[in-house]
Amino acid sequence: MAALFVVTYGVIALYYARQRATAWFMVSYLLGFLTPICHLLILYTDQVALFSLLGYGVFLGGIVMMAVGIQAFVGRRPQWRLALLLWAAGIGLRLVIWDGARNTLPYELLFQLPFAVAAIAVMLVARQIGQAGPIRAMLVGIFGVIAAHFLLKPFLVVSLGSGPTPKSYLGSVYAVVSQISTGVLLVAAGLCLLLLVIQKALEETILDAETDPLTGLTNRRGLYRVGPRLLVEATLRGEGLHALFLDLDHFKSINDRHGHATGDSVLVAFARVLQDLVATDMLAVRMGGEEFAVLIPHDTTGTRAARLADAIRGALKPFAEKGLPALTVSGGIVRYRASETLDGLIAHADQLAYRAKRAGRDRILQEPLDRSSERSDIGWAEGPRLVAG
Repeated sequence: MAALFVVTYGVIALYYARQRATAWFMVSYLLGFLTPICHLLILYTDQVALFSLLGYGVFLGGIVMMAVGIQAFVGRRPQWRLALLLWAAGIGLRLVIWDGARNTLPYELLFQLPFAVAAIAVMLVARQIGQAGPIRAMLVGIFGVIAAHFLLKPFLVVSLGSGPTPKSYLGSVYAVVSQISTGVLLVAAGLCLLLLVIQKALEETILDAETDPLTGLTNRRGLYRVGPRLLVEATLRGEGLHALFLDLDHFKSINDRHGHATGDSVLVAFARVLQDLVATDMLAVRMGGEEFAVLIPHDTTGTRAARLADAIRGALKPFAEKGLPALTVSGGIVRYRASETLDGLIAHADQLAYRAKRAGRDRILQEPLDRSSERSDIGWAEGPRLVAG
């Protein structure tokens, strides 16, 4: 089973660039795979002491490597010194008790202690995984059980006995119980880790599909996935939601005069302005070309939307100082009405932005609150007011 995990994690690390951290899981289970090989070498060679220590070391290293792998998986720098210290301390303790009395509680507790400590370390590191949910909880719980399992083993040894030598241990009932129970728990841990890796890969695939490659903002696909949820939440909670539609002024002229590379730089710089100014509960979207939209929840009066519009226009003034063409923006702010579709909301904001362009550009118009509930396709555009410009 360990070999299957080695192959699976290896393939994922090889073919998915963002999942390189799974290579550490591959190494962890590879070390675990070497442990039974060491046991066989104990049985069929005369180098009992060498392969006993080697088997102990690779198994402990496999657990420690699991902690290192999870740290890399969550995007943190692995604490190599701490991991090496933990592994070296375990080997040192094993050497200290080398000639101790087997099948006694003190000896067996000291024998299993490094494994328990390493499992606790993995459990603590697993709690740092950002993908909250039942899978992470299961992984943390499994390593908690593994730690407890190692601490309970000494009592089982005293009860069943493990033989006076390493060779006799491998033929004992305790060895069968110990290896099966440990194997089942480590397989469960490997499956949980694999599910987390797959979950993260799927999330990153969705994020890539919903992200505009040039600006890094959400694209239309992301808008149509997240936007309806924001509208439903606004309706259920009775909280206002506004849409801000933005259209960069004279963008075609920027492309014609300075080239498309400069135009792309302007788009990226404008997107960075949005990323810096929008709050975490807002959704900033590149609709296409030089058009952008922001959905602003928790805004009954439109104050948040108006303040954001002012901040965006203010942030464009230093563009010329940064070596970019001077840039202004026209836009429209409208309030979401219950039962309105996402397309309808964006379309109304777009209409208001178009009015701002016709009125001379470099301005953002906002639909008055007292007319938002009366909005219709006929005559709706007569009520907007200038909030920026």
